Amino acid sequence: MAQISANGAQLIGPASGGKVWPFNTISTTPIQVLAPSPSRAAITFHNPGTVDIFVAPTTQANGTALAPTTSALGGCFLVFANGGQLVISGECQTGWQAFSRSASANPLTVMESNL
Repeated sequence: MAQISANGAQLIGPASGGKVWPFNTISTTPIQVLAPSPSRAAITFHNPGTVDIFVAPTTQANGTALAPTTSALGGCFLVFANGGQLVISGECQTGWQAFSRSASANPLTVMESNL
């Protein structure tokens, strides 16, 4: 199997596709939506719901756990409601978590790529 390196991320080829993760239970309590992956090169977060969603890595730059809340949003990225989309590429190999601004049973679509 060929290995390609770009932007410091290890990429495995050829791409297999099928890396879409649907969630329908996002609430105000963070849950892990992606496990760490050394071959990940990009992540797309898409919010088809009516409530804003926050996404964040599970660890900070110094390696300690990141535990965000609706009142402590440092380290988070906002994915707006009603079709908002966020693409993160490059150094995104850590695990990722998500939670909503309010309510429960909110949808989120997560797609990861090794390219």
